Amino acid sequence: MRFKAHYIHQTFIRKSLPMKYSFILLLLFSIIQSNSQTTSEQIPNTKFANGISALSPIFRPYWADMHSTITRGEVAIALNSVEYDYANKGDIYKPFVFANIGADLPLWSGFFRDKKFGFGVTLPFFVDVWLDMFERTTAPVINSAYRFGLPEFMFYHKLDKKFMGIKNYSIRLSPMKHECTHIGDELTIYRKEMGFPLTRVNVSYNYAELGITINDPLDSKARNHSFRYSIMILHDFSQGWYSILPNEGDTQLVVPSKIPIESYLQYQYQSNVGKKSHLQAIMSAEVRYRSKYGYASFFNFTGKYDSERMDDLLQMPEYKAAGVNLMFGARYINPKLYGYKIGVAFRGYLGVNPYGQFRSTPFYNQLGICLLFEQ
Repeated sequence: MRFKAHYIHQTFIRKSLPMKYSFILLLLFSIIQSNSQTTSEQIPNTKFANGISALSPIFRPYWADMHSTITRGEVAIALNSVEYDYANKGDIYKPFVFANIGADLPLWSGFFRDKKFGFGVTLPFFVDVWLDMFERTTAPVINSAYRFGLPEFMFYHKLDKKFMGIKNYSIRLSPMKHECTHIGDELTIYRKEMGFPLTRVNVSYNYAELGITINDPLDSKARNHSFRYSIMILHDFSQGWYSILPNEGDTQLVVPSKIPIESYLQYQYQSNVGKKSHLQAIMSAEVRYRSKYGYASFFNFTGKYDSERMDDLLQMPEYKAAGVNLMFGARYINPKLYGYKIGVAFRGYLGVNPYGQFRSTPFYNQLGICLLFEQ
């Protein structure tokens, strides 16, 4: 067993080294692109050549978006589980670190007819990592996720007159995106040596996404209430959100996914703090209805895993479950270096575990503080 675990560890390290360099390159590119952002005020009627590589302000991600391209770091107290408690101490809550590195690579953006209409094309991707940073032995990676795909298309329309408080709307179409998630090498070894009947579940899928925003703030600093609804649809209904290989666990414990749709509703409020201030107050919320994955979770009242106790096995079918994400804080916009936005926020989450293969856990919560960097 030790030889097998060592082999897994060495194989994972060899595969993960290029990804570490990708993290660094992605972060540098994200910072460079944010400095080159062009405002809608600068391009009221855009020629094609002028719109190339201009970052679109249309349909920018909300703070509370669980899977956004906003670069952020978070320290949080979260619900612990035998599923990922590498130290196997049985703590109910413990501190974790969450890091997200993302970018919307600008392909083209422009506005027409005195900014009444707008159009943008971007290429989004991000890396999301969950770390047990305060575990003293090895500080293992619990989960990492990657999302990328084909270019996204955004359309913006400003109404001639307000209609029931609506000033504008924007639409985003993502014809194909891909997500894949992986547990860390230390966690793989831990689950192998502890005798978990499921070592790893392959969460990997392609999907299309369509969303609409009411009162898109674009790059405005003014007070604004904005609403957004989006829907994700799997490309391959038969494949589902996840699968498992026979050498990675008991396939009888994994019920194939039958729910091909995920949807979410978002709200974000922004308001200037003072007339001449470059500070904004931000309040953001998301309610996401997603599949609670249909394979076994593990629990007991001691908080420690025991392979001899099969009553620790919680087999629940796949069903639609909600996750609520709330954030509030302040954003600073640098007036001399347009495109640099930095924010600090408190975050609270409650619902189905939103991270990778742990989406089979129906009850999860965390409370943390975030540092955000926006393009």
